[in-house]
Amino acid sequence: MGCVAEARVTEGHGKTRRVLVGVFAHPDDESFGPGGTLARYAAEGAEVHVIIATDGIAGSVEEGTDFKEHASLAQVRSRELADAAVALGVTSIWSLPYRDSGMRGSADNDNPDALIQQPVETLVAEVLGYLKRLRPQVIITHDPFGGYGHPDHIRVCEAVTAAFHMAPGVQKLYYTAFPKGFLKIMVQLMPLWGMDPSKIGRNKDINLVEISQWETPVSAKLDVRAYMAAKDAASRAHASQYNGGPSWAQMFPEFIKRQVLGNDTFTRAYPPPNGAVESDLFAGVTGL
Repeated sequence: MGCVAEARVTEGHGKTRRVLVGVFAHPDDESFGPGGTLARYAAEGAEVHVIIATDGIAGSVEEGTDFKEHASLAQVRSRELADAAVALGVTSIWSLPYRDSGMRGSADNDNPDALIQQPVETLVAEVLGYLKRLRPQVIITHDPFGGYGHPDHIRVCEAVTAAFHMAPGVQKLYYTAFPKGFLKIMVQLMPLWGMDPSKIGRNKDINLVEISQWETPVSAKLDVRAYMAAKDAASRAHASQYNGGPSWAQMFPEFIKRQVLGNDTFTRAYPPPNGAVESDLFAGVTGL
């Protein structure tokens, strides 16, 4: 394991030290997901560190991906991750030594090197080690449903949540969240357009009907419209996976995508939300 990209140097000049750590399952989760948030805080001068738990080797590959200079998809995705880190302007990207477990029910689930085959305590200890070293006040990670049910996302959420409660100095934990109201409407409309909402994505293995039933309440909503260019550049850096952007977004009209993607939304896992919707993940953090 180790740092695969040092994209930004932390500035001093007496500025208050704000540190955000994002822990995600695969290369591209940092960009396709809360990339706008990472870019925003990096641009505002915070230290932004990203930890990626797997090599992404089970990801489907965009047709035409050039493998001439790479022995495996894992190497391709590592290079793409480094390029995405530069686009987002984050301080560092760290990779853990685990294999992508693939989607639920795939043969990749059974690979002995897959993340979900490892003792969860091992991942907790590793994440905790990074938290002690990087000393963030705020952590973001996947929601308990894994976004779209991915086993690696779920495992990362479990491990990060446990590590958060053991890490000194970390004050806030957020899960990525996607409001389900509009999605529920889309699930009803898609059959009228000849689309099966239970089978979307490049491999038809994402079930929007199931996803629409997972409640991820929004307790933080960040305006990231000014950082959409950085997020788009980072997403495009993941060329083997990009295919026009996240698969769920491709069915929406452009004006809807701009409205939805212009804000990153999160569930505050700890401390428990008080009903107010935050506009800053560092709101209420002490010692700044």
